[in-house]
Amino acid sequence: MIRYVNKAVGREITSQKTSFVYFGGTNYLGLQTHFRFKRLVLKGVLKYGIHHGASRHSNLRISLFNKTEKALAKQAGAPAAVLVSSGYLAGQIVAKQFMGPAYECLYLPNTHTALKLNPAAVETPAERLSEQITKALEHKKTPVLFLDSIDFFGAHFPDFEFLKTIDSSNCIVVVDDSHAIGVVPQDGSGSYKILKELPTKKLIVTASLGKGLGISGGVILTDPQSAQSLKNSPSFGGASPPNLGGLYAYHQGQDIYQKQLEKLHKNIKRFTKGLDQAHFFHTHQDHAAFGFQSPSLSKGLEDAGFLCTSFPYPTASDPLMSRIVISATHKKKDIERLNKTINTLLKRATP
Repeated sequence: MIRYVNKAVGREITSQKTSFVYFGGTNYLGLQTHFRFKRLVLKGVLKYGIHHGASRHSNLRISLFNKTEKALAKQAGAPAAVLVSSGYLAGQIVAKQFMGPAYECLYLPNTHTALKLNPAAVETPAERLSEQITKALEHKKTPVLFLDSIDFFGAHFPDFEFLKTIDSSNCIVVVDDSHAIGVVPQDGSGSYKILKELPTKKLIVTASLGKGLGISGGVILTDPQSAQSLKNSPSFGGASPPNLGGLYAYHQGQDIYQKQLEKLHKNIKRFTKGLDQAHFFHTHQDHAAFGFQSPSLSKGLEDAGFLCTSFPYPTASDPLMSRIVISATHKKKDIERLNKTINTLLKRATP
């Protein structure tokens, strides 16, 4: 059931005169309703304006963009970063670099459409990856592997075991890290530091800043030469930059990020510990999202006053995507009541 609200979505929502505790979305650190963080964004808007209406290639430039790129690269443990207006654009700019006949693009299951120029591109199961890489190399093509670090089925982060079972040394590896950066591991650095230890011809990591970092924008993490090449592209020069108010808040609010990240991981541990059947859910180590495939559980939770994510994604013809998302805004009583409800519902459903 689709529900509409007329204010910012936080811990609690009211829709059609019914109140719910919200356990959905991607507001992992609870920043979209965090009072101090909102004030920092507003302060940034007052300083820099509502929008910077110029290309990053313009002869008049704002130094905060370059400063933010350096800070994001440092946070992720990457050599360089490219800042763009959204995570989706970050993926598309990178994907366009590999359009030519010199490349063979291979998409792992559940790769986000941001990394696909053709949303209907065929995905390659992990067990067939080595075969497809060999074929590409035989045809003198460079294999480009696209995947999401957090696929919501527990397949990749943090171990990326399947990459260790193939020879990726001749492959360009492109990873969407939107649901990891700012959220996992314990320091919120995302997946780059883990992935750079694996043998690759080139590593490129893209991410939205709107999920773990709570601001509009996207980032591309890679080596300095590739970063400069991406900045020289028409897609980068022709696109609007991200909102400067959010970037200002990112720099000024590091203490907020740290406190909210600690709250988030404390809540995740509380929720995980309170589940009688933790194996029922698809999850990644220390991550806030707990996926499941049970319309009856979604309905039971809604009847009990909890609203979780549950809709076909990315299109209406795709399978139902359901997940419980823990955030830093949730209180101890919310999680304890949620645990009790889930345990009761699953116990009833078990023969």
